[in-house]
Amino acid sequence: MLSAGEIAAGVQAGSLDAVKVIEEALEAARRLDPVLHFLEELDGERALRLAKEVDPSGALAGVPFLVKARTPPESPILERLLAAGAIPIGTATRARPGPGSQTYGWNGSEYTRNPWDLTRSSGGSTAGGAAAVAAGVVPLATGGDSGGSLRIPASFCGLVGFKGTLGRVPRAVGRALGGLTTAGVIGANLDDVMLATSLASGPHRLDPTALPHWPVPILADGPFRVAYLSSLSAYAVDPGVDRVVRDCLSVVEVVDVPLELLPTDDAWQALSALDAGRGVNAAEASCARQVRDRNNTALADLFDVVDALVTPTTLTVAHGYDQYNENIIVGDPCWAFNVTGHPAVSVPAGLLDGLPVGVQVVSRYGDDATALAVAKQLMVKL
Repeated sequence: MLSAGEIAAGVQAGSLDAVKVIEEALEAARRLDPVLHFLEELDGERALRLAKEVDPSGALAGVPFLVKARTPPESPILERLLAAGAIPIGTATRARPGPGSQTYGWNGSEYTRNPWDLTRSSGGSTAGGAAAVAAGVVPLATGGDSGGSLRIPASFCGLVGFKGTLGRVPRAVGRALGGLTTAGVIGANLDDVMLATSLASGPHRLDPTALPHWPVPILADGPFRVAYLSSLSAYAVDPGVDRVVRDCLSVVEVVDVPLELLPTDDAWQALSALDAGRGVNAAEASCARQVRDRNNTALADLFDVVDALVTPTTLTVAHGYDQYNENIIVGDPCWAFNVTGHPAVSVPAGLLDGLPVGVQVVSRYGDDATALAVAKQLMVKL
């Protein structure tokens, strides 16, 4: 599969036929889904109709993508990707509500599998989209990130998952009281992910708290100073994962800067409940917001000294596709930055025993471009 940028450029120039591109994506989806189980529903009829009607001048003209299942049809990210000429070919599996890193279809019992190893999970919760992108069915898939739901699948599948600053991409229901979730995309290509995020960004009638439009940044070349933490909590990272991530840090200056963050497990649970409209007592809500404020202060002090904070994205490589309970904390490095709302991106750092390892880069609140610039330097082509 070509990148989204390559497909759009070809359709714009007339060297690619949008209908043929979509036909090939549909054929790949039909061929690979019985093995990977990434589809909730394939909508070939609509996809082909949109391909025949596509405006070739669109920034994503003719680009096939998958939509995370249960995404509201009025979602701003869908509206804006469609307006740019991108074409949804169907919906992708997602994890059931709650934390975790395994996924099986809402319409069936089959677990979504990882293209790198069919015995492994492709993550949670934007797992179907990640599996499809990793298998080359589509170059992009939409999702939302409340606790690593873009970054964990990206790490497991060797892809790019970008959670912009809270509100970077508007939501259909606005930012709920907890303020954990930012919509976004998973892709194999950092430039594709930045372009799609830019197109989806900006104020929207359904989300008055959305941030201003975010132009695709010209990424700085560095040099960059980063702080590296192998873990943000009491949970230990796999030594092999730690080694792979440290190896990719040779292109930046790593400085030893102390960082003490309050544990976010309880705060995340309380804020998630608020986002979902569930009851949370006043003491729990207040405690969660205090954790957010304290950690925001600590991170602001850190970013006065370094350009970015780097961590492993997940504590291990992809675990067994049905090993949910044993691995519920695998994405712990991600949760803290949903609580604080900082921009965070996962890119491939290398392989461990033939499976992808992700590196997470976090930068100052609102400074998404620096996280992306550092990630670009660290990113390893798998």
